[in-house]
Amino acid sequence: MPSARLRPGIYIRLELDWLDHPFSFNRFKIRDQNQLDTLLSLGLQDVIYVPEKSDVEPLPPENHSTPATMPPPMPEADLQALAEKKQRMARVGKEREAIQRCEKKFVGAIHTVKSLMRNLLSRPEESLRAADILIGEMVDSMLADHNIAVHLMNDKIAGEDVYYHSLNVAVLAMMLGRESGLPAGQISLLGMGALFHDVGKSRIPDTVLLKMEPLNHAERTLLQLHCHMGEEIAAQIGLAPEAIAIIAQHHETMNGKGYPRGLPGKEISHLARIVAIVNAYDNHCNRVNPDDSITPHEARAFMFSHERARYDNDLLKLFIKCMGVYPPGSIVRLSNDAFGMVVSVNAKQALRPSVLVYEPTVPKEEAIIYDLADDPDIKIVEYIRPNLLLREIYDYLSPRKRVTYYFDGHDTRPKPKH
Repeated sequence: MPSARLRPGIYIRLELDWLDHPFSFNRFKIRDQNQLDTLLSLGLQDVIYVPEKSDVEPLPPENHSTPATMPPPMPEADLQALAEKKQRMARVGKEREAIQRCEKKFVGAIHTVKSLMRNLLSRPEESLRAADILIGEMVDSMLADHNIAVHLMNDKIAGEDVYYHSLNVAVLAMMLGRESGLPAGQISLLGMGALFHDVGKSRIPDTVLLKMEPLNHAERTLLQLHCHMGEEIAAQIGLAPEAIAIIAQHHETMNGKGYPRGLPGKEISHLARIVAIVNAYDNHCNRVNPDDSITPHEARAFMFSHERARYDNDLLKLFIKCMGVYPPGSIVRLSNDAFGMVVSVNAKQALRPSVLVYEPTVPKEEAIIYDLADDPDIKIVEYIRPNLLLREIYDYLSPRKRVTYYFDGHDTRPKPKH
């Protein structure tokens, strides 16, 4: 459609590279005359008009029968916006650096967890010392920075399931503990208990642990013994009583229908209540058979709507707030119809996550990571199941088959001036 027929309320799509214009996205509804003037200053003869998303009809063709004129110069404010957009790309680079830094720490933590778990019974003192150092570093990082960004990790570096489940649970439990106001000492105990919460599974046969099909009654009964077995191992190696309580109680529920003891809610330790929530969440997202897993968004919704009676309600609400309505790993559609994958959530701004955006004019390896906190006009409008994406969008976003998290205490957002 000729550019001269445009007016506010028309929805368009630009066939330009992302850095060739000052707008946040290549597709949008023209908001006002100022935005239209900016668009006309690009000198485009034609744009793609999307009638079903427009509020108004284009101007009639007769309004286009005037002699062609030079496009107006781009307003100074829009030149500044274009410059800021290029600066945003630099911030995207910093965001990538943060994720890469986070992945490096994640890989190091995975190696530590793998080593200490394997040597736990043969060299318990050495293993506990390694665990204490790891948890201590995590606590220091969490408490050193006001904003903790929880990042989605690349599933290709995750390693063996048992180790990254333990680390996932420790990371998310400590984040929730911090946000609930626990002091450093309690967060450390929480981290130790969360890291070792499934240690009893070392005594359960792999034929049960790795079984893809539903467990029969005897297998379920055997699996449930891992809490007792873990409690015994934890006492044997000298874990603190608070950490042992987490191991013993992380499958107890507030309605008294959990295992192994069916404790009423008031008898479940506060730290175990935290681990119960994040352990269930991670188990929903990372089931033994990846095809049975549900997405982070679905896990959060399922726990709140169907399992709420199992958990401490205040802690569950806080966890959902921390992870956001659309947790890292969620595939979403934005208000301008762009598709993206949530890659980071900030515990203090959980409703404004960072989203890796599908933009075909930008190479996949340079994909835009768009911080929704930067633009209040763009918001998430719906969650999309990954299998409903077009193949080219799916391949570009690469949804995770295994969902793993780690955190970074270095906030990439500009600090407010005092």
